[in-house]
Amino acid sequence: MVKTIKYFIIILFAVYFSVNAQSNNKIEEHNVALMNLRSEISSLQSKLNDLSDQEKKSLQALQNINQQNLLISKVITKLKQEERQKEREITRLNSEISELETEIEKLRHDYSNYLVWLYKHRKGSFLKFLLSAESINQAVIRYKYLNYITSEKQDLLNQLKEKKNRFVKLIDVREKEKLEKERLVNEKEKEQESLVDKKFVSELIITSLQEDQNALLQEIDEKRKAEIQIKNLIAKLIEDERRRQEEMRLARLKNEEVKFDYNYDNFENFSNLQGVLNWPVKSGKIIRNFGENRNIKLNTVTLNYGVDIQTEKGEEVFAVAEGIISAIEWIPGYGSVVIITHKNNYRTVYGHISEISVIEGNKVEGGTLLGKVNQSLEGNILHFEIWNERNYQNPEVWLVRK
Repeated sequence: MVKTIKYFIIILFAVYFSVNAQSNNKIEEHNVALMNLRSEISSLQSKLNDLSDQEKKSLQALQNINQQNLLISKVITKLKQEERQKEREITRLNSEISELETEIEKLRHDYSNYLVWLYKHRKGSFLKFLLSAESINQAVIRYKYLNYITSEKQDLLNQLKEKKNRFVKLIDVREKEKLEKERLVNEKEKEQESLVDKKFVSELIITSLQEDQNALLQEIDEKRKAEIQIKNLIAKLIEDERRRQEEMRLARLKNEEVKFDYNYDNFENFSNLQGVLNWPVKSGKIIRNFGENRNIKLNTVTLNYGVDIQTEKGEEVFAVAEGIISAIEWIPGYGSVVIITHKNNYRTVYGHISEISVIEGNKVEGGTLLGKVNQSLEGNILHFEIWNERNYQNPEVWLVRK
């Protein structure tokens, strides 16, 4: 029995330190991720500062600021996620503290009852209680009862002391969590102010460049290059997913912990959404169709792997179906790009997004808010693509008719 208890205690300690280590690792990963994002923002800002006054009104400067906006959005999203985790932890601690208060109150009540009993049987009553027994057997029973009462008293005192100590520690942990949450909120608000400032600067640059034909031609050229980058990114995501599936399969065979265990087979069937797929924006019209597009004004021909949807300023962008956020990348020409992987090896691509409210690895439902349409030289335009494996699809065939 003693050995079993020892083993149980050892297991409890092992589990505690394992959970604690995992928690510390997650905090460390979170801090490293934020530090890396801030380092990238600082580097971009340095490059922007090095530009001449004239260059600071160029497409290059606009892209720099928009790239910073993406990184700041990532910082804000991570801080919001951490803030929500702190809120959940504080709620859990409040619940645990409340339960402890109830337990402590019960122990105090029980101990009070013991003191009342002790008062009634004070000064020699124990010996009198034993000697008044009608038989030796009854005396033995009374003696055992008195020992039980005494041991129960000590047990009550020990429990009361242990629970009070635990109560004090939980209060301390909760206060630290509250302070940490407050710090995160302040940090998030500063980042949001920075984002507003940079958006204002980007809008000023856009206004000055919208009549610049060379800037428009440069942006169109970058969109051509962007399509190649998206194609390469899709190919990388396909390989990453195959690698993930293989790692999961091997982990299960070895009875090891399976990481990133989400199963696309349980998601809604994307193949069945052709012709009834919800639009990624609530209002807007397609201004550039799938395939070749000729710009008569600029005398250019571009190949569009998706469609371009013109919207109102600040129009919200939503996931069109259930899936996993596979990538959030900056791609010149399409700015901040979000890619979602769906069931049946389908992927949807959303370009020209600002104020992104999701992070990579998030599971999303159809209708989940991804961000807002960002302003470009051509206006407020969302670029939207659908891929099956490495084959791009015509979104106009998939989207429900308005």
